[in-house]
Amino acid sequence: MDETKITNLAQRVCKIFHLPSLGVGVYHHGESFSQVYGAAKPNSLYPLASISKTFLATAICQLADAGKINLDAPLKKYWPDFKLVDSYAQDHLTWRDALSHQSGLPAHDLMRFTNLNQHDLTLKEKVERVGYLVPNHELRYKMQYSNLIFATATYVMEQAIAQDYGTYEHENLLKPLQLNNTYINHHEAPKERIVKPYIRDQHTTQEVPFIAPGKVGGASSMLATIADLLNWAKFQLASQKSPQGPNDAQRYLPQSIMAPNRAYGGANFAAYGLGMMMEDYRGHKYFYHSGSYIGYCSFLGFVPDLDLAFVVTTNLDSTDAIFALAYQMIDEALGINDLDWPDFVSKTMNTKIKNREAKLNETIGSDSQPVKAQSQLLGNYQNPGYGLITLLEKDNNLMVTIGKWNYPVIKNAQGKMFVEERLYAHELLPIEIKNDTVLLLTEPALNKPTEFKKIS
Repeated sequence: MDETKITNLAQRVCKIFHLPSLGVGVYHHGESFSQVYGAAKPNSLYPLASISKTFLATAICQLADAGKINLDAPLKKYWPDFKLVDSYAQDHLTWRDALSHQSGLPAHDLMRFTNLNQHDLTLKEKVERVGYLVPNHELRYKMQYSNLIFATATYVMEQAIAQDYGTYEHENLLKPLQLNNTYINHHEAPKERIVKPYIRDQHTTQEVPFIAPGKVGGASSMLATIADLLNWAKFQLASQKSPQGPNDAQRYLPQSIMAPNRAYGGANFAAYGLGMMMEDYRGHKYFYHSGSYIGYCSFLGFVPDLDLAFVVTTNLDSTDAIFALAYQMIDEALGINDLDWPDFVSKTMNTKIKNREAKLNETIGSDSQPVKAQSQLLGNYQNPGYGLITLLEKDNNLMVTIGKWNYPVIKNAQGKMFVEERLYAHELLPIEIKNDTVLLLTEPALNKPTEFKKIS
Protein backbone atom coordinates (compact mmCIF):
# COMPACT_ATOMS: atom_id res chain seq x y z
CA MET A 1 0.00 0.00 0.00
CA ASP A 2 1.44 3.34 -1.08
CA GLU A 3 0.74 5.59 1.92
CA THR A 4 2.44 8.57 0.28
CA LYS A 5 0.09 8.31 -2.69
CA ILE A 6 -2.93 8.18 -0.36
CA THR A 7 -1.67 11.24 1.52
CA ASN A 8 -1.06 13.19 -1.68
CA LEU A 9 -4.55 12.30 -2.90
CA ALA A 10 -6.16 13.33 0.38
CA GLN A 11 -4.35 16.65 0.50
CA ARG A 12 -5.31 17.42 -3.09
CA VAL A 13 -8.96 16.57 -2.37
CA CYS A 14 -8.91 18.92 0.64
CA LYS A 15 -7.72 21.73 -1.60
CA ILE A 16 -10.03 21.05 -4.56
CA PHE A 17 -13.19 20.67 -2.45
CA HIS A 18 -12.28 23.28 0.22
CA LEU A 19 -12.48 20.74 3.08
CA PRO A 20 -11.60 22.00 6.60
CA SER A 21 -10.45 18.48 7.48
CA LEU A 22 -10.52 15.00 6.02
CA GLY A 23 -10.20 11.51 7.43
CA VAL A 24 -9.19 8.66 5.10
CA GLY A 25 -8.85 4.97 5.89
CA VAL A 26 -7.93 2.14 3.51
CA TYR A 27 -7.63 -1.63 3.90
CA HIS A 28 -6.24 -3.71 1.02
CA HIS A 29 -4.94 -7.29 1.06
CA GLY A 30 -4.12 -7.36 4.76
CA GLU A 31 -2.66 -3.85 5.02
CA SER A 32 -4.41 -0.97 6.77
CA PHE A 33 -3.79 2.76 6.81
CA SER A 34 -5.80 5.62 8.33
CA GLN A 35 -4.96 9.28 8.77
CA VAL A 36 -6.58 12.68 9.17
CA TYR A 37 -5.65 15.84 7.30
CA GLY A 38 -6.35 19.50 7.94
CA ALA A 39 -7.83 20.82 11.19
CA ALA A 40 -8.32 17.49 12.97
CA LYS A 41 -6.45 14.92 15.03
CA PRO A 42 -6.30 11.10 14.82
CA ASN A 43 -8.68 10.88 17.81
CA SER A 44 -11.11 13.47 16.40
CA LEU A 45 -14.71 12.29 16.25
CA TYR A 46 -16.75 12.68 13.09
CA PRO A 47 -20.54 12.30 13.04
CA LEU A 48 -21.25 9.31 10.79
CA ALA A 49 -24.77 10.42 9.78
CA SER A 50 -26.41 7.64 7.76
CA ILE A 51 -23.53 5.18 8.12
CA SER A 52 -25.28 4.65 11.47
CA LYS A 53 -27.83 2.62 9.48
CA THR A 54 -25.23 -0.08 8.86
CA PHE A 55 -24.94 -0.57 12.63
CA LEU A 56 -28.72 -0.81 13.14
CA ALA A 57 -29.19 -3.24 10.26
CA THR A 58 -26.33 -5.41 11.52
CA ALA A 59 -27.89 -5.52 15.00
CA ILE A 60 -31.38 -6.38 13.73
CA CYS A 61 -30.09 -9.17 11.48
CA GLN A 62 -28.03 -10.44 14.40
CA LEU A 63 -31.22 -10.62 16.47
CA ALA A 64 -33.00 -12.41 13.63
CA ASP A 65 -30.25 -15.03 13.45
CA ALA A 66 -30.60 -15.48 17.21
CA GLY A 67 -34.32 -16.17 16.74
CA LYS A 68 -35.44 -13.10 18.70
CA ILE A 69 -37.20 -11.44 15.76
CA ASN A 70 -38.32 -12.42 12.26
CA LEU A 71 -37.26 -10.12 9.43
CA ASP A 72 -40.55 -10.76 7.64
CA ALA A 73 -42.80 -10.19 10.64
CA PRO A 74 -44.67 -6.86 10.91
CA LEU A 75 -43.25 -4.24 13.28
CA LYS A 76 -46.71 -4.07 14.84
CA LYS A 77 -46.20 -7.58 16.24
CA TYR A 78 -43.40 -6.18 18.42
CA TRP A 79 -44.99 -2.81 19.16
CA PRO A 80 -48.81 -2.99 19.02
CA ASP A 81 -49.13 0.82 19.24
CA PHE A 82 -47.31 1.33 15.92
CA LYS A 83 -49.35 3.63 13.67
CA LEU A 84 -49.15 4.91 10.10
CA VAL A 85 -51.62 6.93 8.04
CA ASP A 86 -51.88 3.98 5.62
CA SER A 87 -53.60 1.27 7.71
CA TYR A 88 -52.39 -1.56 5.45
CA ALA A 89 -48.78 -0.41 5.76
CA GLN A 90 -49.30 0.02 9.49
CA ASP A 91 -50.32 -3.65 9.86
CA HIS A 92 -47.89 -5.18 7.35
CA LEU A 93 -44.64 -3.13 7.39
CA THR A 94 -41.85 -5.60 8.25
CA TRP A 95 -38.26 -5.23 9.42
CA ARG A 96 -37.18 -6.06 5.88
CA ASP A 97 -39.41 -3.29 4.49
CA ALA A 98 -38.13 -0.77 7.02
CA LEU A 99 -34.44 -1.57 6.51
CA SER A 100 -34.79 -1.38 2.70
CA HIS A 101 -36.80 1.88 2.64
CA GLN A 102 -40.05 0.48 1.25
CA SER A 103 -42.58 1.92 3.73
CA GLY A 104 -44.48 4.05 1.20
CA LEU A 105 -43.41 7.22 3.01
CA PRO A 106 -41.19 9.83 1.34
CA ALA A 107 -38.31 11.27 3.36
CA HIS A 108 -40.22 13.96 5.35
CA ASP A 109 -36.74 15.01 6.56
CA LEU A 110 -37.82 18.55 7.44
CA MET A 111 -39.86 17.02 10.28
CA ARG A 112 -36.59 16.25 12.07
CA PHE A 113 -35.94 19.98 12.34
CA THR A 114 -39.40 21.50 12.84
CA ASN A 115 -39.61 19.42 15.98
CA LEU A 116 -36.52 21.17 17.39
CA ASN A 117 -38.38 24.47 17.83
CA GLN A 118 -38.96 24.11 21.57
CA HIS A 119 -37.25 20.92 22.74
CA ASP A 120 -35.79 17.77 21.27
CA LEU A 121 -38.32 14.97 21.20
CA THR A 122 -37.60 11.55 22.64
CA LEU A 123 -37.23 8.67 20.21
CA LYS A 124 -40.70 7.46 21.18
CA GLU A 125 -42.24 10.91 20.56
CA LYS A 126 -40.60 11.13 17.12
CA VAL A 127 -41.85 7.68 16.17
CA GLU A 128 -45.36 8.52 17.33
CA ARG A 129 -45.35 11.61 15.09
CA VAL A 130 -44.33 9.46 12.12
CA GLY A 131 -47.84 8.06 12.43
CA TYR A 132 -49.22 11.38 11.14
CA LEU A 133 -46.95 11.74 8.10
CA VAL A 134 -48.61 11.39 4.71
CA PRO A 135 -47.43 8.61 2.35
CA ASN A 136 -47.15 9.07 -1.40
CA HIS A 137 -47.07 5.39 -2.36
CA GLU A 138 -48.33 2.05 -1.15
CA LEU A 139 -46.16 -0.28 0.91
CA ARG A 140 -43.36 -1.88 -1.17
CA TYR A 141 -44.19 0.16 -4.27
CA LYS A 142 -40.69 1.64 -4.49
CA MET A 143 -37.62 2.52 -2.48
CA GLN A 144 -37.86 5.93 -0.79
CA TYR A 145 -35.03 6.78 1.59
CA SER A 146 -36.36 7.42 5.09
CA ASN A 147 -34.39 8.35 8.18
CA LEU A 148 -37.62 8.39 10.15
CA ILE A 149 -38.51 4.77 9.38
CA PHE A 150 -35.02 3.72 10.51
CA ALA A 151 -35.67 5.66 13.73
CA THR A 152 -38.95 3.78 14.02
CA ALA A 153 -37.17 0.44 13.53
CA THR A 154 -34.78 1.41 16.32
CA TYR A 155 -37.62 2.05 18.77
CA VAL A 156 -39.45 -1.14 17.82
CA MET A 157 -36.21 -3.10 18.26
CA GLU A 158 -35.99 -1.75 21.81
CA GLN A 159 -39.53 -2.98 22.50
CA ALA A 160 -38.79 -6.38 20.98
CA ILE A 161 -35.76 -7.08 23.18
CA ALA A 162 -36.68 -4.91 26.18
CA GLN A 163 -33.29 -3.22 25.99
CA ASP A 164 -31.97 0.18 24.98
CA TYR A 165 -30.59 0.26 21.44
CA GLY A 166 -27.31 1.82 22.55
CA THR A 167 -26.78 -0.80 25.25
CA TYR A 168 -27.33 -3.59 22.75
CA GLU A 169 -24.91 -2.03 20.25
CA HIS A 170 -22.23 -1.60 22.92
CA GLU A 171 -22.52 -5.14 24.23
CA ASN A 172 -22.88 -6.98 20.94
CA LEU A 173 -20.97 -4.94 18.37
CA LEU A 174 -18.80 -2.13 19.72
CA LYS A 175 -17.14 -4.05 22.57
CA PRO A 176 -16.56 -7.32 20.69
CA LEU A 177 -15.05 -5.43 17.75
CA GLN A 178 -13.05 -3.15 20.10
CA LEU A 179 -14.59 -0.04 18.60
CA ASN A 180 -13.62 1.96 21.66
CA ASN A 181 -13.82 5.30 19.88
CA THR A 182 -17.30 4.83 18.43
CA TYR A 183 -20.28 6.44 20.14
CA ILE A 184 -24.03 5.90 19.80
CA ASN A 185 -24.79 9.64 19.98
CA HIS A 186 -23.25 12.99 20.86
CA HIS A 187 -24.50 12.79 24.46
CA GLU A 188 -21.97 10.07 25.32
CA ALA A 189 -19.16 11.37 23.11
CA PRO A 190 -16.45 13.70 24.49
CA LYS A 191 -17.63 17.04 23.17
CA GLU A 192 -14.13 18.50 22.83
CA ARG A 193 -13.17 15.75 20.34
CA ILE A 194 -16.02 16.39 17.89
CA VAL A 195 -14.70 18.29 14.86
CA LYS A 196 -16.39 21.60 14.17
CA PRO A 197 -19.01 21.60 11.39
CA TYR A 198 -18.75 23.70 8.24
CA ILE A 199 -20.98 24.42 5.26
CA ARG A 200 -20.07 25.86 1.87
CA ASP A 201 -22.49 28.44 0.55
CA GLN A 202 -22.02 31.03 -2.17
CA HIS A 203 -18.38 29.95 -2.70
CA THR A 204 -17.52 30.46 0.97
CA THR A 205 -16.69 27.81 3.57
CA GLN A 206 -18.02 28.87 6.96
CA GLU A 207 -18.26 27.33 10.40
CA VAL A 208 -21.77 26.73 11.74
CA PRO A 209 -23.00 25.79 15.23
CA PHE A 210 -23.06 22.07 16.02
CA ILE A 211 -26.64 20.86 15.73
CA ALA A 212 -27.12 17.34 17.07
CA PRO A 213 -29.29 15.04 14.94
CA GLY A 214 -31.38 14.41 18.03
CA LYS A 215 -32.77 11.12 19.25
CA VAL A 216 -33.10 9.22 15.99
CA GLY A 217 -31.56 5.94 17.12
CA GLY A 218 -29.91 3.95 14.36
CA ALA A 219 -30.87 6.39 11.61
CA SER A 220 -28.02 8.89 11.86
CA SER A 221 -26.77 9.54 15.39
CA MET A 222 -23.36 7.82 15.68
CA LEU A 223 -19.82 9.24 15.81
CA ALA A 224 -16.39 7.61 15.40
CA THR A 225 -12.72 8.19 14.70
CA ILE A 226 -11.46 7.39 11.21
CA ALA A 227 -9.53 4.37 12.56
CA ASP A 228 -12.64 2.90 14.20
CA LEU A 229 -14.70 3.49 11.08
CA LEU A 230 -12.08 1.63 9.02
CA ASN A 231 -12.31 -1.32 11.42
CA TRP A 232 -16.10 -1.29 10.98
CA ALA A 233 -15.65 -1.33 7.19
CA LYS A 234 -13.26 -4.29 7.49
CA PHE A 235 -15.90 -6.09 9.57
CA GLN A 236 -18.51 -5.39 6.88
CA LEU A 237 -16.17 -6.71 4.17
CA ALA A 238 -15.54 -9.89 6.17
CA SER A 239 -19.26 -10.33 6.92
CA GLN A 240 -20.18 -10.06 3.25
CA LYS A 241 -17.67 -12.78 2.41
CA SER A 242 -18.63 -15.00 5.38
CA PRO A 243 -22.01 -13.95 6.85
CA GLN A 244 -22.64 -14.71 10.50
CA GLY A 245 -25.97 -16.31 9.62
CA PRO A 246 -28.68 -16.51 6.93
CA ASN A 247 -30.29 -13.24 8.05
CA ASP A 248 -26.95 -11.46 8.21
CA ALA A 249 -26.41 -12.49 4.58
CA GLN A 250 -29.61 -10.69 3.62
CA ARG A 251 -27.95 -7.34 4.29
CA TYR A 252 -25.83 -7.68 1.16
CA LEU A 253 -28.57 -8.91 -1.18
CA PRO A 254 -30.69 -6.50 -3.27
CA GLN A 255 -33.97 -5.83 -1.43
CA SER A 256 -35.15 -2.73 -3.31
CA ILE A 257 -34.18 -1.08 -6.57
CA MET A 258 -32.29 2.21 -6.47
CA ALA A 259 -32.17 4.48 -9.47
CA PRO A 260 -28.50 5.49 -9.93
CA ASN A 261 -28.55 9.10 -8.75
CA ARG A 262 -25.06 10.38 -9.59
CA ALA A 263 -24.03 11.83 -12.92
CA TYR A 264 -20.83 9.77 -12.84
CA GLY A 265 -19.60 6.29 -11.92
CA GLY A 266 -21.30 4.50 -14.80
CA ALA A 267 -23.37 2.15 -12.64
CA ASN A 268 -25.50 -0.34 -14.59
CA PHE A 269 -27.49 -1.31 -11.52
CA ALA A 270 -28.02 0.05 -8.04
CA ALA A 271 -29.88 -1.53 -5.15
CA TYR A 272 -30.42 -1.21 -1.42
CA GLY A 273 -29.95 -4.25 0.79
CA LEU A 274 -30.66 -3.98 4.50
CA GLY A 275 -28.85 -0.84 5.62
CA MET A 276 -26.42 -1.16 2.71
CA MET A 277 -26.21 0.23 -0.83
CA MET A 278 -24.69 -1.65 -3.75
CA GLU A 279 -23.89 -1.07 -7.40
CA ASP A 280 -21.42 -2.20 -10.04
CA TYR A 281 -18.23 -0.36 -10.93
CA ARG A 282 -15.87 -1.45 -13.70
CA GLY A 283 -17.32 -4.97 -13.57
CA HIS A 284 -17.09 -5.36 -9.78
CA LYS A 285 -19.85 -5.42 -7.20
CA TYR A 286 -19.31 -2.50 -4.87
CA PHE A 287 -21.01 -2.06 -1.47
CA TYR A 288 -21.23 1.27 0.32
CA HIS A 289 -23.17 3.69 2.48
CA SER A 290 -22.75 7.43 2.57
CA GLY A 291 -23.86 9.89 5.20
CA SER A 292 -24.55 13.62 5.26
CA TYR A 293 -25.67 15.94 8.00
CA ILE A 294 -25.38 19.65 8.69
CA GLY A 295 -21.63 20.30 8.59
CA TYR A 296 -20.50 16.70 7.95
CA CYS A 297 -20.16 13.97 5.31
CA SER A 298 -19.01 10.36 5.67
CA PHE A 299 -18.50 7.31 3.49
CA LEU A 300 -17.93 3.58 3.94
CA GLY A 301 -17.27 1.29 0.98
CA PHE A 302 -15.83 -2.11 0.10
CA VAL A 303 -15.22 -4.26 -2.97
CA PRO A 304 -15.07 -7.95 -2.01
CA ASP A 305 -13.43 -9.06 -5.30
CA LEU A 306 -10.49 -6.78 -4.55
CA ASP A 307 -10.34 -7.42 -0.78
CA LEU A 308 -10.63 -3.64 -0.48
CA ALA A 309 -12.37 -1.47 2.11
CA PHE A 310 -12.18 2.29 2.56
CA VAL A 311 -13.75 5.06 4.63
CA VAL A 312 -13.89 8.85 4.41
CA THR A 313 -15.00 11.51 6.89
CA THR A 314 -15.07 15.29 6.58
CA ASN A 315 -16.58 18.25 8.41
CA LEU A 316 -18.16 19.85 5.35
CA ASP A 317 -21.65 18.82 4.33
CA SER A 318 -23.19 18.11 0.92
CA THR A 319 -19.83 17.52 -0.74
CA ASP A 320 -19.19 14.95 -3.46
CA ALA A 321 -15.55 14.75 -2.34
CA ILE A 322 -16.41 11.47 -0.60
CA PHE A 323 -17.48 9.88 -3.91
CA ALA A 324 -14.44 11.22 -5.76
CA LEU A 325 -12.18 9.57 -3.19
CA ALA A 326 -14.13 6.31 -3.32
CA TYR A 327 -13.84 5.90 -7.09
CA GLN A 328 -10.20 6.99 -7.09
CA MET A 329 -9.30 4.42 -4.40
CA ILE A 330 -11.01 1.61 -6.32
CA ASP A 331 -9.15 2.64 -9.47
CA GLU A 332 -5.86 2.62 -7.56
CA ALA A 333 -6.56 -0.93 -6.37
CA LEU A 334 -7.34 -1.93 -9.97
CA GLY A 335 -4.21 -0.24 -11.29
CA ILE A 336 -6.29 2.06 -13.51
CA ASN A 337 -5.43 5.74 -13.97
CA ASP A 338 -7.57 6.84 -16.91
CA LEU A 339 -9.55 9.44 -14.92
CA ASP A 340 -8.70 12.08 -12.34
CA TRP A 341 -11.77 11.58 -10.16
CA PRO A 342 -11.34 14.60 -7.82
CA ASP A 343 -11.00 16.98 -10.77
CA PHE A 344 -13.86 15.38 -12.71
CA VAL A 345 -16.27 15.22 -9.78
CA SER A 346 -15.43 18.76 -8.69
CA LYS A 347 -16.29 20.12 -12.14
CA THR A 348 -19.48 18.03 -12.27
CA MET A 349 -20.47 19.22 -8.79
CA ASN A 350 -19.85 22.88 -9.67
CA THR A 351 -22.01 22.54 -12.79
CA LYS A 352 -24.78 20.95 -10.72
CA ILE A 353 -24.67 23.78 -8.17
CA LYS A 354 -24.64 26.40 -10.92
CA ASN A 355 -27.67 24.81 -12.61
CA ARG A 356 -29.55 24.55 -9.32
CA GLU A 357 -28.94 28.22 -8.52
CA ALA A 358 -30.04 29.20 -12.02
CA LYS A 359 -33.29 27.28 -11.53
CA LEU A 360 -33.88 28.95 -8.16
CA ASN A 361 -33.20 32.37 -9.68
CA GLU A 362 -35.67 31.62 -12.45
CA THR A 363 -38.30 30.66 -9.88
CA ILE A 364 -37.91 33.71 -7.72
CA GLY A 365 -37.01 36.21 -10.45
CA SER A 366 -34.68 39.20 -10.37
CA ASP A 367 -37.20 41.50 -8.67
CA SER A 368 -38.12 39.39 -5.63
CA GLN A 369 -39.08 41.26 -2.49
CA PRO A 370 -39.19 40.41 1.23
CA VAL A 371 -42.70 39.85 2.54
CA LYS A 372 -43.70 42.43 5.12
CA ALA A 373 -44.74 41.09 8.51
CA GLN A 374 -48.34 41.54 9.63
CA SER A 375 -48.96 41.31 13.37
CA GLN A 376 -52.08 39.17 13.05
CA LEU A 377 -50.10 36.47 11.23
CA LEU A 378 -47.31 36.15 13.77
CA GLY A 379 -47.24 33.21 16.18
CA ASN A 380 -46.87 29.44 16.46
CA TYR A 381 -48.40 27.05 13.97
CA GLN A 382 -48.61 23.30 14.52
CA ASN A 383 -49.00 20.09 12.52
CA PRO A 384 -49.46 16.78 14.41
CA GLY A 385 -46.60 15.15 12.52
CA TYR A 386 -44.25 18.03 11.83
CA GLY A 387 -44.70 19.88 15.10
CA LEU A 388 -44.13 23.63 15.27
CA ILE A 389 -43.10 26.36 12.92
CA THR A 390 -43.17 30.00 14.01
CA LEU A 391 -43.89 33.18 12.05
CA LEU A 392 -42.04 36.19 13.43
CA GLU A 393 -40.96 39.68 12.45
CA LYS A 394 -37.44 40.95 11.87
CA ASP A 395 -36.81 44.48 10.59
CA ASN A 396 -40.50 44.64 9.57
CA ASN A 397 -40.07 41.54 7.38
CA LEU A 398 -41.68 38.13 7.80
CA MET A 399 -39.51 35.23 8.93
CA VAL A 400 -40.26 31.55 9.52
CA THR A 401 -38.58 29.58 12.29
CA ILE A 402 -37.80 26.00 11.26
CA GLY A 403 -36.13 24.19 14.11
CA LYS A 404 -33.31 26.42 15.36
CA TRP A 405 -33.11 28.65 12.28
CA ASN A 406 -34.99 31.75 11.11
CA TYR A 407 -35.49 32.02 7.36
CA PRO A 408 -36.86 34.96 5.32
CA VAL A 409 -40.12 34.82 3.38
CA ILE A 410 -39.82 36.34 -0.09
CA LYS A 411 -42.20 36.74 -3.02
CA ASN A 412 -41.70 36.91 -6.77
CA ALA A 413 -43.30 39.23 -9.29
CA GLN A 414 -46.33 36.93 -9.55
CA GLY A 415 -46.95 37.22 -5.81
CA LYS A 416 -45.96 33.64 -4.98
CA MET A 417 -44.27 33.36 -1.59
CA PHE A 418 -41.32 31.17 -0.64
CA VAL A 419 -39.30 30.40 2.48
CA GLU A 420 -35.65 30.74 1.51
CA GLU A 421 -33.96 28.03 3.59
CA ARG A 422 -30.41 26.68 3.68
CA LEU A 423 -30.44 23.57 5.88
CA TYR A 424 -28.45 21.37 3.48
CA ALA A 425 -28.59 23.48 0.33
CA HIS A 426 -30.15 26.68 -0.92
CA GLU A 427 -33.86 25.89 -1.43
CA LEU A 428 -37.17 27.69 -1.90
CA LEU A 429 -40.15 26.22 -0.03
CA PRO A 430 -43.52 27.47 -1.37
CA ILE A 431 -45.68 28.90 1.42
CA GLU A 432 -49.21 30.28 1.72
CA ILE A 433 -50.79 31.92 4.77
CA LYS A 434 -54.54 32.21 5.16
CA ASN A 435 -57.23 31.91 7.84
CA ASP A 436 -54.84 31.07 10.70
CA THR A 437 -53.29 28.36 8.54
CA VAL A 438 -49.84 28.02 7.01
CA LEU A 439 -49.49 25.79 3.96
CA LEU A 440 -45.81 24.88 3.56
CA LEU A 441 -44.35 22.47 1.00
CA THR A 442 -42.34 20.39 3.46
CA GLU A 443 -41.97 17.31 1.24
CA PRO A 444 -41.58 17.84 -2.53
CA ALA A 445 -42.47 14.20 -3.31
CA LEU A 446 -46.02 14.81 -2.11
CA ASN A 447 -46.69 17.67 -4.55
CA LYS A 448 -48.98 19.22 -1.94
CA PRO A 449 -48.30 21.37 1.12
CA THR A 450 -48.38 20.41 4.79
CA GLU A 451 -50.99 22.27 6.82
CA PHE A 452 -49.96 24.01 10.05
CA LYS A 453 -52.73 25.44 12.25
CA LYS A 454 -52.20 28.52 14.45
CA ILE A 455 -52.11 27.67 18.16
CA SER A 456 -50.79 30.88 19.73
